Amino acid sequence: MIRESRGFTLIELMIVVIMIGLLAAIAYPLYNNFSNRARVASVKSNMHTLHVTVEDFATRNNGTYPQNAASTTLEGSLTLMSLLPAGSMPTNPFTNASTSLDWSNALGTIPATDPLGGVSLNTVQGTPGGVFDTYEIVGTDHQAVPLSLILGNS
Repeated sequence: MIRESRGFTLIELMIVVIMIGLLAAIAYPLYNNFSNRARVASVKSNMHTLHVTVEDFATRNNGTYPQNAASTTLEGSLTLMSLLPAGSMPTNPFTNASTSLDWSNALGTIPATDPLGGVSLNTVQGTPGGVFDTYEIVGTDHQAVPLSLILGNS
């Protein structure tokens, strides 16, 4: 009697499983790298949004940048946060929470409260005791390293 062969042998199945495993081993690091690059791009977008908002604040305030979160425009009613789209900081792509904005009066300071994907606004006085006329915006990547894109007017 002749037996009909139906299905796959164990060897054939093992070869397919190994091939799928190899493809997954190659694809996962590429996917992870791609995801991190997309999140870094989102942080840079958040930095740009803050950059435009800081310039809007300064325009409404005769060229003076905000010293801290409580700083208001000359009208006395607008803070930096109220000028942001939706009235709050954009979402941090690494934590999916609202990005906390660190304030500092020293250039080069990176975000401390939100180190992964956070944004720091550093404003300084051009002359001691003068108005806050210089600023920079520093964001960080997934390893809390400052991004190469630093926005500001200094």
